[in-house]
Amino acid sequence: MKKLFAITIAMLLAVACLPLFAQSQSETLRIMMDPGKDQIILNPYTASDSNSIILMLNMYDGLFQYDKATSDPIPAIATGYTTSEDGLQWTFSLRHARFSDGSDITANTFIESWNYMVNGPLGSNLDFVQRNKSGKLSLEAPDPYTLVINLRYPVPYLPSLLCQPCLAAIKDTVTYSGAYKLISQSDELITFRRNAYYWDTVQTDFVEVILSDLYGQAFLDGDIQWSMAAIADASEHMVLSKLYATTFFYFSAKDGAYANDNIRKAMISIIPWDIIRSIQGSLLESTSIVPDSGVSAQINEDIISLLAAGGYPYGQKPLPMIRMAVTRGSQNSAVAELIAELWSRTLGVTVTISTVPLTVYASVPEENPYDFCTITWIGDYSDPMAFLGLFESDGSFNLANFSNAEYDNLLDSARNAADALTRQSLLNQAEQVLLNSGVVIPMSTAFATNFVRKDLISGWETNPLDIHLFKYISFFAEQT
Repeated sequence: MKKLFAITIAMLLAVACLPLFAQSQSETLRIMMDPGKDQIILNPYTASDSNSIILMLNMYDGLFQYDKATSDPIPAIATGYTTSEDGLQWTFSLRHARFSDGSDITANTFIESWNYMVNGPLGSNLDFVQRNKSGKLSLEAPDPYTLVINLRYPVPYLPSLLCQPCLAAIKDTVTYSGAYKLISQSDELITFRRNAYYWDTVQTDFVEVILSDLYGQAFLDGDIQWSMAAIADASEHMVLSKLYATTFFYFSAKDGAYANDNIRKAMISIIPWDIIRSIQGSLLESTSIVPDSGVSAQINEDIISLLAAGGYPYGQKPLPMIRMAVTRGSQNSAVAELIAELWSRTLGVTVTISTVPLTVYASVPEENPYDFCTITWIGDYSDPMAFLGLFESDGSFNLANFSNAEYDNLLDSARNAADALTRQSLLNQAEQVLLNSGVVIPMSTAFATNFVRKDLISGWETNPLDIHLFKYISFFAEQT
């Protein structure tokens, strides 16, 4: 279907000399996005993949949104807030904003939407809110433009949490509170039009998102102004930025051998992680690929002791098959194959590797069919809890199905810390407990690569979360 689509577009260009897509360049921002293997689902109640979120941040506004340069939270539908002395009650003042159908956005919009969402797949994003006796979230609306949130524990980074599209002002999935409304969606092209009722300035009336990596020439010709997909021969337009993100491997087994700390630590001790990190391709390290023949692993006394303590004495009781999941990409495949070879060679364990979309194993962790996975996690907000909270025992999104009382207690103490220095110390201790357990192996700091025609557009700026709201982007005067 995609090949046929590309051929059809090429024929139209050659025969009719028409623009690449529907609108003229002067009024339409065109973006190329690598579609990946995860289906783009523009439903804020269910979607969690990065492509869907990038688009939905332009369709749904919450109380706050991300600053285009810093990724810090700035007011959106909220105009201001106050907090109680203990930090457990936040009161937000709302602007008089409207949905794309002209109806009002009020405090009850958030109350109804959040109470609907809390029982769905993204409900963990509301773990910080108290529940009342009826089981509903402890939210109040003293008047249509005042929202009160009662928290279970202090959350100093709450404004950042409230930037997420799942916590936006949502009426339904065909009415929009953000700068743009969806006009059409196919496997090849998604089109947006400016929301006429939007409260803020919007620079460009139309946006077209091309789900492909085949239109490099259109980018070079200026018909596409921003590409999230890699483009050959466009290095002069490449923008590289460090993300608030980490790529890591993690064990996700809920029970059995690979849920045992000793077994995990024995297995990760076998792997030469410095070489793995090189193969992973961190731009801070090396881009060379070390041949498998040059990588060796040896069993030592510490590993033998760990295996015995975990109930699998070396050479006496073989470990069960381990199922590994990776996302597509040659680097991921090379790393997975090398780890599998080393475990097989040294421990005699059978390793199966599946290359699958991230949603298969990360969207609902408790249903993850794999024992060992990899992920690049981009923080939803600039705080250590954006990462450490992924491994909390009673969290409704526990990425690794991890349970450790000491770890949980340290996070609880950090939430109630009297000052920032004490909080940071407790979070550092919690991270060390996590690393010592062998459940997670950090690999590298992640980078974002974009290709931007800064000679044609303005308002696109690098930031730690690689979030670029369409409403800020405009053409230079000579292009309009």
